[in-house]
Amino acid sequence: MTTLCPNKEVCGSCSWSHIPYEKQLKQKLSDINGSFAIKKVDLSVGQIVPSPVTSHYRNRMDFVIDFEGRVGMRMKGKWWKVIDDHTCFISDEKIEALFKKIRLWTQTAELSFFDRKAHTGLLRYAVIRVTQKGESMINIVTSSANEEEAPKVRAALKALNDQTNPTTLIWSQNNTTGDVSYGQTLETIAGPGVIEEVIGGHRFRISTNAFFQTNSHGAEHLLNAVDEFCGDLTDKTLLDLYCGSGFFSVALASRAKKTIGVEMVADAIRDARINAELNDVEVEFHDVKTEEFDWKTLGADIVILDPPRSGMHDKALKDVMDAAPETIIYVSCNPKNFAREMVELEKIYDVVEMRAIDMFPHTPHVELVSKLIKR
Repeated sequence: MTTLCPNKEVCGSCSWSHIPYEKQLKQKLSDINGSFAIKKVDLSVGQIVPSPVTSHYRNRMDFVIDFEGRVGMRMKGKWWKVIDDHTCFISDEKIEALFKKIRLWTQTAELSFFDRKAHTGLLRYAVIRVTQKGESMINIVTSSANEEEAPKVRAALKALNDQTNPTTLIWSQNNTTGDVSYGQTLETIAGPGVIEEVIGGHRFRISTNAFFQTNSHGAEHLLNAVDEFCGDLTDKTLLDLYCGSGFFSVALASRAKKTIGVEMVADAIRDARINAELNDVEVEFHDVKTEEFDWKTLGADIVILDPPRSGMHDKALKDVMDAAPETIIYVSCNPKNFAREMVELEKIYDVVEMRAIDMFPHTPHVELVSKLIKR
């Protein structure tokens, strides 16, 4: 068995790297259609758009720093241990270069390492993001620093900035014992605190804790599919639920009579509002959970649904069924949950177009875009 990963047996981040790419695409289609069959939903998708790039495509990597100072990807089945000096062949090459410098910095920074069992120590994660514009963000996640530790951390991070010269460098403090790669308290050490990406001619600001499509190369295919499935938006009200930083709503707003976005993550909504300004479009954004927002009176003609991997909240699904908009464009990163929700949606909707888009080569994950029309 050949694989592009030198640590395939101990690192599970690219679990399909031993499978030839053409077979991966066929398997993803088979898995999607198998999910429909299990739920007895009479649907089948036959088209999958391959990623334009199958290695070095990820624009974000969250590298773990373990209690003994190892920096890299987590060991398979051992959440507390790390494969030292191991990146991943799916990460952007600019990320790999920054990773090497950050790893060396951790060895000389004289900052303690976080013990995930004892909940002691400072350094937890190094999150690196890059854009096709050539911009880069380094986000060092630590535990909360006390008054004595904080000046030492700042001095070490300023040294890291000098060694790496990113577009921006952020210090995030995680105030909890939770093992997550983000912090509740943010401090910009250098640069503007954000980076910018361009997809399909549209400008998008990316801040530290906001989600953005991790495959910039494939993101344009995803955007094009949603754009195509929306069709003519003239005199239409477009509602983008789970809108994030406005990836779809900002890109499509110039073609619609009115565009509305709903997102629960405050950082993402702040980015979305700025993204609308950057692209000279008007979008009405609401910072609220989709299931807690009464959007049924907004008169949406077309609703874009792009929920998290867990799928829609039961209340959100009920609201969709009650409002019954004429057209739904459903973007699913978990076709199993989409199949589950289609058991309800197919009671009043027909799926007229479907297209799978491979945004995640060498993993089992895939995006599925579907166009639903009310009967």
